[in-house]
Amino acid sequence: MSELHFGALLGAATGDLQFTLAPGMVFIWRNASSAEGVLIESAADVPPSWQREIQYPWKIFGNFDLVKSLFPGFRFPVGTKVVGLRDGALIRAEFTRRSVSFSGVREKRVLIVEDSPTIRKLLRHTITGFDGWSICAEVERAEDIPAALEEHYPDLLTLDLNLPGLNGVEAMKRFLAPKQFPTILVTSQPKADGGLVMDALDAGAIDYLQKPESGKLGELKNDLLIKLEAGLRSKWHLKKPSGPVRRVATAGNFDPDKFLIVIGSSTGGTQALQEIFTRLPEKIPPILVTQHIPAGFSRSLAMRLNELCPFEVKEAEDHDEVRAGRILIAPGDHHLSLTAGGKNVRIVSSEPINRFRPSVEFMFRSVTKVSGRTVIAVMLTGMGKDGAEAMLGLRTAGAITVAQDEASSIVFGMPKEAIRIGAAAHVKGLGEMPEFLMSLLTQMNRKIG
Repeated sequence: MSELHFGALLGAATGDLQFTLAPGMVFIWRNASSAEGVLIESAADVPPSWQREIQYPWKIFGNFDLVKSLFPGFRFPVGTKVVGLRDGALIRAEFTRRSVSFSGVREKRVLIVEDSPTIRKLLRHTITGFDGWSICAEVERAEDIPAALEEHYPDLLTLDLNLPGLNGVEAMKRFLAPKQFPTILVTSQPKADGGLVMDALDAGAIDYLQKPESGKLGELKNDLLIKLEAGLRSKWHLKKPSGPVRRVATAGNFDPDKFLIVIGSSTGGTQALQEIFTRLPEKIPPILVTQHIPAGFSRSLAMRLNELCPFEVKEAEDHDEVRAGRILIAPGDHHLSLTAGGKNVRIVSSEPINRFRPSVEFMFRSVTKVSGRTVIAVMLTGMGKDGAEAMLGLRTAGAITVAQDEASSIVFGMPKEAIRIGAAAHVKGLGEMPEFLMSLLTQMNRKIG
């Protein structure tokens, strides 16, 4: 146990530290180019250089009320997270690895933005029923979001899209995206028209949930808890490059029908898929995608990508042909599998796997059983471990397997599990993925002739 003094700036030279957070104390970690931390009991203890430099986000560990009293009206750097901890939490600051973690009771707080009293009551009742979760505030209008964020320090926010005045998309763009604030959409947007949902995701929302129909509260509870936990662990997605999209060159003179790419993704996956697909060339092998997605919105996702890409992207239908130049996305609430001959897909509504339908595990298993093509399996950002075991089976069967790295994952859950069990032969950042996939096709084309 290292002795610490409040106001003392801690850095790599001091080595890694572990200490109990005492009452009246707050620990701040700065994600700067060199890992730094400071233990304070007054805002005056924050180094002046930190107060002038707002480029690097902070992680603030301590009692919510204490943090609020220490920093009235203080402008935190964009992306700062306040981790509410009860007194006595154990902090581990690993300066050599540039990471900080904690053990203790976390207070998980949600801000509800919703104009319907009925839905607010439903969300309040559901969220407060989860262990450790509470509602810190509720507002009815998008215009009230900035004040609520400054006053209540929520961990994340649930956002309705159809609000009076500014809608949810404009709220994302004006108030939440500039603060890089984790936001989950809870919407009654018609499933046949998910354009607003796609716009909000494009603006930075990390996930979305359809408001439940009458008698389906149980489904809301299960899905909402998964998304809240994912949001708590999420990172803001990478900023999109300005200017026109730069497509990757076609991977040599390869036969696309000899290959198959299969992709699994969850939280943050819609943004990751768009980043990859809009940079691929027109000539691509067949691609199958399972993205954890509510029923109906998979079609909107496919339509949005189809407009942006030089090849066909569509929501998969039963018996759709698996062919070059086509991407098939599993429909929400249904599994997608490859048929025994490998030429078509099947859409089935059997039981969820790993709590999900569609399930990445289900799709990857079906591909493992089918020969005739050289397979590349990709695991993108997402919460949980869906698909990891089946991805290991694919690697054992000879497939090339790739996982997204931690730095570029909004939630490093599914890729992390695939890496942990040895299912991923390669780990790549999202920005590297398009070029890497095309280079794999070139390499494998030379081998198989």
